[in-house]
Amino acid sequence: MNLKPTRAALSVASIYGFFLIFAQFSFVELLRAHGIGLTGEKIVLGLMAAAGMGAGFGIARLGVSAKAIRAALAVAAVSAALATQAAQLYTFIGISLLIGAALGVATVGLSALLPGWCSVIWIGLGTGLGYAFCNVPAVFMQSPAGQAWIAAGLALLGLIALPSGRDWQIRTPQPATFPLWAVLTLFTALVWLDSAAFFIIQHAGDLKSATWGEVLLWRNAAVHFAIACAAGLWLKRGGAHGLPATAWLILAMAALMVNAASSRGIAGWLYPAGVSLYSTALVAWPGWFSGSANAAQAGKRAAWLFAIAGWFGSANGIGMAQTLQQVPPLFVLLSGAVIAGVMLLSMPQHWRAAAAVSVVLFAGWCGQLTQSRSAATTAQAVIDRGQQVYLSEGCIHCHSQYVRPGSPDEALWGSARRVEDVFQGKPVLIGNRRQGPDLSFVGARRSEAWLKAHFIDPRALMPDSVMPAYAHLFQDHRGDDLVTYLKESGLSAMADVMQKANTWQPATTARSSDGPALYAKYCSMCHGPDGDGRGSLASTFTRPVPSLVDGPFAWTIAGENQELRTARVIKFGIPGTDMAGHEVMRDDQVNALVAEVLRWRKK
Repeated sequence: MNLKPTRAALSVASIYGFFLIFAQFSFVELLRAHGIGLTGEKIVLGLMAAAGMGAGFGIARLGVSAKAIRAALAVAAVSAALATQAAQLYTFIGISLLIGAALGVATVGLSALLPGWCSVIWIGLGTGLGYAFCNVPAVFMQSPAGQAWIAAGLALLGLIALPSGRDWQIRTPQPATFPLWAVLTLFTALVWLDSAAFFIIQHAGDLKSATWGEVLLWRNAAVHFAIACAAGLWLKRGGAHGLPATAWLILAMAALMVNAASSRGIAGWLYPAGVSLYSTALVAWPGWFSGSANAAQAGKRAAWLFAIAGWFGSANGIGMAQTLQQVPPLFVLLSGAVIAGVMLLSMPQHWRAAAAVSVVLFAGWCGQLTQSRSAATTAQAVIDRGQQVYLSEGCIHCHSQYVRPGSPDEALWGSARRVEDVFQGKPVLIGNRRQGPDLSFVGARRSEAWLKAHFIDPRALMPDSVMPAYAHLFQDHRGDDLVTYLKESGLSAMADVMQKANTWQPATTARSSDGPALYAKYCSMCHGPDGDGRGSLASTFTRPVPSLVDGPFAWTIAGENQELRTARVIKFGIPGTDMAGHEVMRDDQVNALVAEVLRWRKK
């Protein structure tokens, strides 16, 4: 019985799964959990890409082999395990170089050797299995450290499953479906759009919940698997020429639809379908559709494909999307123009496919332009109404929107704004006096769910608060308008708030003696009296409140500077999540809470 095709499919699934769940996902979350910062993150990921490109070209030059792929997968498994213990920038840099080099060798080598082990149908099966596995809820919702261990297991599975041998030869190679320059451009445009859309959706709560929220993960796994298998069958039957344009059409519709609440559900079906289509072709192209006659030629073409489309395309897509909350129609416009232009220039006979891309592109652009203008007008109207609620309810009498320059306020509430900028406000909202915190950048420090809960019952979250309850505002739209206004006010300061949180250190190592009392007063309502994440307010928030006993501990995992990282979370919260800070808490109280919180953990 020939098991090579099955083993080849498992190898594809393992390597793809490792890349998706770890290199592109949990490794980035581990970086952020340790406060590496945006600059450090770019350095680490840039070096990973450079190592991947260099290793890919290196193995293509030296000669691809199953032995080299197994060695790379062993390195990949070790790098994933090491990432769970890393804490410093230099450690993450070393691990990123290992990850990049391992993936460079494994992806180039595998794509070059696959035609000697199986037919292209098995590539669809392997790609589908990889995507489906990563979308299983127990895997997708796992903590970053847990996902790293899962990735290590995938690398070992690939090492065991990988078939042996490297020889395959075609006496009369079939002509390439597209010239090399065209293939590189087509797949770079697809990967770039996919990476940007994924990053935006993953970090925008309303987009994420409607497309791959926890309840939708099984559906996404099924769509990925079914469409990848269909892609393998389509490629087997000669569909390589039309697949890139089809994949872009589906991805473009998903990217445009995900921005609107009314069509977001449809985007959740289309996005995984488009991704699985082009991903299957990406793996299969070097061996079957590049005009290669043997593994050596396929390896060289694979090196170029994964260097330009894979590493360069994904890095630029993520880099351009880091500050965005919606997928810009311009991204879709640019990628579609590239797809249509390449098809016309490289294969004039495919003018129908290029014309279809152009029609969808133009219609989507016109519709999105109208929708964006309408949405922007509606959003601004909500913000304006929220500001009027802020004024009419007298918030200006107790809260300022002006951080005093050169004062301790800057460490607590965010960097001071220029006076000129303050006086451009209509109206100017410096505030009459301050009895509560400054609200200049409250949107970067508190989530919508936290703000709403605080307005409804301030003392449920802050026992010593003198703020009156405003539950009556939520009997109509006024409460939500006010939350939107406050949330919008701080989004631009998110990076600054995170930077301050990641550089703060307690001025003292002393601890107050009332750690348990502080926990009961400030933490138990969310995390529960027993630290199990089942506090009285836990159901208020959009994401489950983490258990302080079992985790997940994405931001405060064990390792170097664990106490400092935990102190920063207590002091400033976790921007972008429901975890709020306790900015005015004394340092000795923060230290006491650190000891109390860490005491809950399982040994």
